[in-house]
Amino acid sequence: MSTEITKEMWKKIEDEMSDGWVSIVFAYKGYEVGVERVRASESKTCLQVYIDGIIKGEWVSFSGNDGISDKAPAILADVWCKKTKSKYDTKFKTSMTKIWGKRRVTKKYPDLNDKHVFHVPTFSKASVVCRQFKKLEGITLVKSKSSFTGDL
Repeated sequence: MSTEITKEMWKKIEDEMSDGWVSIVFAYKGYEVGVERVRASESKTCLQVYIDGIIKGEWVSFSGNDGISDKAPAILADVWCKKTKSKYDTKFKTSMTKIWGKRRVTKKYPDLNDKHVFHVPTFSKASVVCRQFKKLEGITLVKSKSSFTGDL
């Protein structure tokens, strides 16, 4: 049974996501969005977002629309974490500007300030997931550890 999420429920969801073991399922635009805590390394965990229970590498593309391929679900940009990385690092930019000057460096390197944009299914903190999910219109809670229905 899916329920509309209130402000109090978001606080409880964030508290639950901060715990050691997390398995929460949301419904959004006809997709099932699952959030689980997984190990990122030997001593670090992160929250991972699954769409309909899976994550596929073919959903990510480095040529085109914000790092998302045509095979990706329509909601991927809404529920995955958006990351950006500069095409050139700061050291390279400053050295080229020092060599060529401000005007000529933009002629030699017109993409000097460009950024690579991509989406990843992992979030570092529960507050980041909740902040992003709160903005989504029509997201509902399907199930969680405590299901919150008796608590409210």
